[in-house]
Amino acid sequence: MNRAAVPVPPAPLAGRTGELETLEARLAAAGRGRAGLVVMSGTTGMGKTRLLRSFLERARGRDVTVLEGACGRTAAGPGHAAAPALFARLAPAGPDTAEPPRFGTSYQVLHGLHALVLKLTADRPLVLALDDAHSCDEQSLRWLDFTLRRAQGLRLLVVLARRAEAEPAAPEAWADLVAQPACSTVHLGPLGQAQIGALARQVFRTPVAPVFAEQVAGCSGGNPRRATRLLRALCAEGVRPDARGAGRAAELGERLVALSVHGRLARLPGWIREVAAAAAVLGEVSPELVGALAGVPGGLVRDALGTLRRCELVPEQHPARMDEAVRAAVLEPLAPAELTRLRCRAALLLSDAGRPAEQVAGHLLQLPGPPEPWMVTVLHEAAARAEDRGAPGSAAAFFHRVLEARPEDDTVRLRLATALAQADPSEAVPLLREALARTADVRARARIAVQYGMTCLAAHQAPAAAGELAEILHALRVELDPADELRTAVESVLLITGSADRGTVASVRERVRRPSAPGTGGAAAHQRHALTALLAALYGCSREVTVEHARRVLETPEPVPQSWPVITSAVALGLADETSDALAVLERSLRHGQGDRAEWNRALALSGRALVRYATGAIPEAMADARTVLETAAEESSGARLTLPRVVLASAQLDRGEAESADRLLGGIARPQPQGSILDYHPYLLARARARRALGDAEAALALLLESGRAQSAAGLANPVFSPWWSEACHALAALGRPDEAREFAEHGDELAQRWGTARGLGLAALARGVITAGRPGVDLLAESVARLACSPARTEHARAEYALGRALLASGDLADAREHLRAAADRARGCGALALARAARRLLITAGGRMREITASRVDMLTDAECKVAGLVAGGASNRQIASTLFVTVRTVETHLTNVYRKLGVGHRAALATVLPARTLTASARPC
Repeated sequence: MNRAAVPVPPAPLAGRTGELETLEARLAAAGRGRAGLVVMSGTTGMGKTRLLRSFLERARGRDVTVLEGACGRTAAGPGHAAAPALFARLAPAGPDTAEPPRFGTSYQVLHGLHALVLKLTADRPLVLALDDAHSCDEQSLRWLDFTLRRAQGLRLLVVLARRAEAEPAAPEAWADLVAQPACSTVHLGPLGQAQIGALARQVFRTPVAPVFAEQVAGCSGGNPRRATRLLRALCAEGVRPDARGAGRAAELGERLVALSVHGRLARLPGWIREVAAAAAVLGEVSPELVGALAGVPGGLVRDALGTLRRCELVPEQHPARMDEAVRAAVLEPLAPAELTRLRCRAALLLSDAGRPAEQVAGHLLQLPGPPEPWMVTVLHEAAARAEDRGAPGSAAAFFHRVLEARPEDDTVRLRLATALAQADPSEAVPLLREALARTADVRARARIAVQYGMTCLAAHQAPAAAGELAEILHALRVELDPADELRTAVESVLLITGSADRGTVASVRERVRRPSAPGTGGAAAHQRHALTALLAALYGCSREVTVEHARRVLETPEPVPQSWPVITSAVALGLADETSDALAVLERSLRHGQGDRAEWNRALALSGRALVRYATGAIPEAMADARTVLETAAEESSGARLTLPRVVLASAQLDRGEAESADRLLGGIARPQPQGSILDYHPYLLARARARRALGDAEAALALLLESGRAQSAAGLANPVFSPWWSEACHALAALGRPDEAREFAEHGDELAQRWGTARGLGLAALARGVITAGRPGVDLLAESVARLACSPARTEHARAEYALGRALLASGDLADAREHLRAAADRARGCGALALARAARRLLITAGGRMREITASRVDMLTDAECKVAGLVAGGASNRQIASTLFVTVRTVETHLTNVYRKLGVGHRAALATVLPARTLTASARPC
C-alpha cells in the first residue's frame, strides 16, 4: 500500500463553488428585501445535503437567522410535519419566541405562522431551509406558498433541497409553490473532470493526472458520492492518481457500478427488471421499442422507466441513451442464450422500425455464429454507409461479418482489406496478400498491389511487399506500355518502399514530369495523384507538379478525409513550403477520424503533422503530437516500429539541448534498413547524426551523414529539404575546421535547391555555403540565407541562419551588427523552442557586448502562445468561460488548451499552475520573451 496515500474525507463542496455562489447571491438579495425561493435539485449522491449545510453555516456567520429541518420520507396523516421541524429550535430562546400557535382553522394556522415569520424578519434576514423537501407534507407546502405570496419587502429566503428522481409527496401543492415568480432552481448536475480532479486531490493529497480524473469521472458518472467511494477504494489499494492508476480506476469503477446496479435491480419487481434488460440491449429508452422487446404493455413500460429513472439506471432526458457501464451491469446476469435472443429480436424490431442500417448492424455484430441471409443484407448496407461517411473502422467490422457468410466473395474481401488499410493496416496486409494470390488478371493484380504496397508501408512492413510488387511489375512490363498509369503506379509504390532499381527511378521520374490527365476522381485517382505528388517531391522533379497533384487529392469534391492519399499529399505540400495547407488538411483528417476505430490512420496523421510542425519551427507542438502517437501506441506491439514520431521527438529534444535523451530514444529504434521505407530510413540517419555531433562525436556524425548521402544518391532522391544530409555535413566539417571537404556537398545541395526552387531549400543552400566560406563572401552568403529563410516557413532554420551570420560578423569585428543578428537568433530560437540554439546565441551576444537574461529549460517554453495565455489566466483565477470571453474563443477551445498545458507542464489541476508559471506569465498572461 502507498503509505503516503491515506484516505481523507473530502471537503463538502468539491466542485460546487458556482452553486454556492448562486445561493449566496439569493441570500444577499433577500437581505435587501427581495424575498425568494430556491429549489436545490439533484439526484441521489449529488451532494445537495452537503451543499445546503455549507450554505447555512456561512449564512449563520453573517447575522442571519437560520431555521432548518428535514422532511420525513412520508407525509402520512394530518398536521404540519415540516413547520414544527423548522420552528422547534425557537422554543428555548425565550418568551418572545414561543412555539407556533395551534389555531382551530386552516387559515388561522397559516396566518399565525406567517405572523411569526414577520416577527423573525423584523431585525435580520431569515432563512428557512428544508432538506428532502420532496417528502414535505401538503399543509407545510401550503403554508410556505401562503407566506411567500405575502413576502414582498420581507428579508426572507426559503431553500428547499429535493431529490430530482423522487416524486413530490404532495404534487399539487408542490406545483403551486414552485410556480411562484420568486422561485428559482439550482440544479446539481454531474461533476466534470476538473471537479473530480479536485475531489481526488482531497482524497490522495497529491497532484492528480488529468487522465486519472477523466477516468474516475466517467466511471462514476460525475456523481460525487460514487466518485468518493471509488477514490477511497483506490487510495486504500495504494493506487496512485496517475496514468497507470487510471487503468485500475476503470477496472474498479466498472465493478463498483455493477455492484450498485445489481443492488438496485434486486429491489425491483421482475417485470421492471425485464424492462431494464430490454432498454440495456437497445441502448435507448424508447417506450414503444422497449415495451415490444420486453413484452410489457405500454402503460406499464412508462411506469417501469419512471422507476428506473428514479433509481438512476436510465437517464432523464429524451431521447436518451443508457450509460455503457450501466448497460453492461444490467446485462451481466443474463444467460448467453437469453441475451442472444434479445439482441436478435432487437435487430428485427429496429429494422422493422426503419432505423438506419448501421444502427441495426451494431446489434448484429454481437450475435454468435455466421449471420443469416437477411442479416448479411443489412450488414452489407451498413458497411457501404460507413464507407461513404469515412468511417473505415465501422466498415471493416461490418465487412468482417459479411465475409463470415460469404467466404468466397473476393469483392467483399478486398473491400474489407481496403477499410482495414485505414483502420488497422497490419490486419489488412494478409487479406491483401490473399487477394493477390486469388486474382489471375494482371491489371486487377496490379491495382491490388498498389493498395498492398501502401498498406505494407503504413504497417511498417515495406520489405514484405517487395517480392510481390517486383513480380507484378515484371508482368506489367511485358504487357503494358511504359507510359501506362497502372504500370507507373506499381513502380511508384516500389520506389517509396525503397525496393526499386535505377531503371525504375528513371522511369517514374520521367512519368511524373509529364502533364497529368484530368481524370474523374475517386479512390483510384486519389492514390495516383498522391503517389505522383510524393514522388515528384522526393525526387525533386518539380515543385509545381507536386503541388498540382497534392491539391487534386485535397480539393476533390468528396475526398477521403481519413486515408493515406490525404496524409501523403499533406506531407508533399510540406516539402513544397505549402505548410499552411498541409496543416489544415491534417487537422481536418484528425477531426474526421474522431469516434471511429481508425487508430492507425490517426497515428499516421499525427506523425505527419508532427513532421510538418517541426519543419515550421513549432517544436513544442511537434513534440506534443509525437508524444501522443507514442503514448497511444505504448502498449501495442506495433509501437516499437513507429519510427517517424520517434525521430521527430528526438530531433526536437536535440533542439532543446537534451542530447542524451534524444540519443537514448533513437537507440531504442530498430534501425531502418536501406531496402526499407525511404520515409523512415533517411530521417533516422539525419537525427542520429545530429545526436552524435551534439554529444561530441563529430566523426561518427559525419559517417552517418555520408551514409545517408550515398543511400539517397543510390535511390535517386533529389529533394533538398526532405533529409538535408549535405547541409548538416557542411556544418559538421566547418566545425571540424575542414571546410574544403564540404565544398562538394555544398555544390550538390545548391544544385538540388536551385532545381526545387523553394525559399527553404535556397536558404539552406546559401547557409551551407556561407558556413564554409571565409571573409566577406561568407558573410554575404549568410545574409542571403537569412533573407531567403525569412520568406520561408522554416523558423528554426531562420534562427540558425541569424546565429551563423551574427557569429561571422562577430569574428570580423562588426560588433554592432553581430549583436543585432545574435539577439534576433536568440529570440527566434526561443520562440520556436530551440533552447540549445537560443543559449548559444545568448552566449555570443554577451561576448559581443550585448545583454540578455538567462534562457532556462523551463517547461513553460513548450507552451504555445495561446496555451501560455490560457495558463496565465487560469493561474490568475479566471474561469474557462471568462477566458473564452477574454480571448474571443469557445469554451471547448479553452478546455483543449488547458488539457495540453496540464500534459506539457506535468500538473494535474488548476491550482498547481500558479506554482510552475513564472510571475511575468501570471501578470502578462503571455509567453515570456
